[in-house]
Amino acid sequence: MVNQLLTLGDYCVFTFSTTSYALKAEKELKNAEAEFIIMPTLREISSSCGLSVKIHPDNREKTREILAARDVPFEAVYLVHRQDKHNEVIQLEQVN
Repeated sequence: MVNQLLTLGDYCVFTFSTTSYALKAEKELKNAEAEFIIMPTLREISSSCGLSVKIHPDNREKTREILAARDVPFEAVYLVHRQDKHNEVIQLEQVN
């Protein structure tokens, strides 16, 4: 599934306020056997941390539940639509 995540045209990105939260998310999502990859935060997204979690859009709620259950705070969730070499980014939620 990781190979499919690499080539998705539409995907979701969870961003984090710190690198330690992003790394904790990676650990907890691995433990939950979730389908995700860690990626650099897109330049179109303003974020405090340079790492994000990339997932299939269908897995957004499940990923959110895993992070919440394991006390991993995230900053925001975005939907990314890749067109040629351009990313169209839509913010789906912002956590205050």
